[in-house]
Amino acid sequence: MSTFSVEPWVADLVPLLDGTRTPVQLAQTLSLLDRGALEDVLEVLESERFLASEASSTDRATRHSRQLQLFDEMISADELSAVARGHDASTIQSRLTGACVVVVGVGGAGSWVVQSLAAAGVGRLVLIDPDVVELSNLNRQVLFDSGDIGRVKVDAAAERVAEIDADITVDVWRTRVDTAEQLATLLSGADLVVSCADQPSVPVVADVVATASTAVGVPHIVGGAYGALLGVPGVTVLPGRTTCWSCIRAATADDHGRAARTLKGSSPGGSAAPLAGVVGNMTAWEALRILLGAPPALAGGVREVDLASFDSVWRPIPPRLECGCVPSSETTGST
Repeated sequence: MSTFSVEPWVADLVPLLDGTRTPVQLAQTLSLLDRGALEDVLEVLESERFLASEASSTDRATRHSRQLQLFDEMISADELSAVARGHDASTIQSRLTGACVVVVGVGGAGSWVVQSLAAAGVGRLVLIDPDVVELSNLNRQVLFDSGDIGRVKVDAAAERVAEIDADITVDVWRTRVDTAEQLATLLSGADLVVSCADQPSVPVVADVVATASTAVGVPHIVGGAYGALLGVPGVTVLPGRTTCWSCIRAATADDHGRAARTLKGSSPGGSAAPLAGVVGNMTAWEALRILLGAPPALAGGVREVDLASFDSVWRPIPPRLECGCVPSSETTGST
């Protein structure tokens, strides 16, 4: 039998481990400022087999049964043939269970992205946002309700994810992403980065996300936005395989006479839940496709959706020869 020397708060922790609280809620109940210490204790308890898993494999299969059916249909339609290789849908689902996605910005579009990734069973989410929940957020930011006003967004978002699926690991960082060097420290183990932040502006954050992600070879979705009844669900970049964000920015510099400010400038525009939901869920679906190994739908160009008519315009953008971001034989893109 193992023996341990522990802090007094650990004795208070044990009765709380009844399966009804997330790590975030446990830290709040115990007034712990150091979540790392809590996670270390939980890891030891799990390794010593003092913790039981809440959900059985049968529960997991039932939770995602309709999703598994979709994956089977995608295999039959050759959407997942490159990664299926005789595996069934359950094995493909395990790609999501073992995946880590970093979401920068959990507001308008970002909150819908997080909700959809959690519902799909992505195993680890890293949420980055500096803000607190405000009343004006509630018309479109689906992770929050009136009881969250004044709370740190990433903390409230983590609790919502736990309500969707308690088996998902959520790391939260209350910070604004200002530099690629800063973001790079948070990308350890990431399979995908999704940029949904708009402060100080959509393109500034997109530039930071692209620079940091490309440096470590992590796929990323950058620059998504909505406003003025126009939606852009982001641009997918698979480093070394698809047109990079720098080439996209250069090609769209004069679009709409806005010098590539995409849709949002430095001040927020009008928005509503359906608009944020359309853009956010298109982005989330693209994220799932990337994690599963399906062909990306938003790589190699820019898609704009008229949110009044649902007409969609796709503009292919090849890599610049002088950039060299993609070898000529490696280009992968949408159609």
